[in-house]
Amino acid sequence: MSKRLAGLAAILSCILILASCQSKTSQGKDASPNKDPGLSEKQVEAKINVQQNGKNNLYAVNLVSGKLGTKTTGKVLTDTDCTADIKGVSRCKSKIKLADGSVMKVITPHNMKYYRCYNIGEKVTVIPGKDGQTYVRVNTSSKAS
Repeated sequence: MSKRLAGLAAILSCILILASCQSKTSQGKDASPNKDPGLSEKQVEAKINVQQNGKNNLYAVNLVSGKLGTKTTGKVLTDTDCTADIKGVSRCKSKIKLADGSVMKVITPHNMKYYRCYNIGEKVTVIPGKDGQTYVRVNTSSKAS
């Protein structure tokens, strides 16, 4: 009887070890999709004049999620959280549906007093830049009205 109990204990130990390994592997896989694929907000803002972001209809953005290999077109799905800070800078959060059907999320730092937010349904061009920078070009005037 004790041999059976010892064998059962060994089998249960193996099952627990395998379950623990599987749990750690799953946690590692879940963490990677949430990783920011682009530059940080601080890196984006260090490279631009935030007060003038949107000039010539071109916005430098922080790519929060999604992939951008080449220049493509897109359609603005959302533009939210546009409350300005003490310097008048808004960091609007937007979702843009790309031509391939994927959706990217961006944060656009800009002063709404000078350059407007994106319009829902607006067609845009999304452009990968150098050193990880991403740009969104609007097809109509970006000047605030």
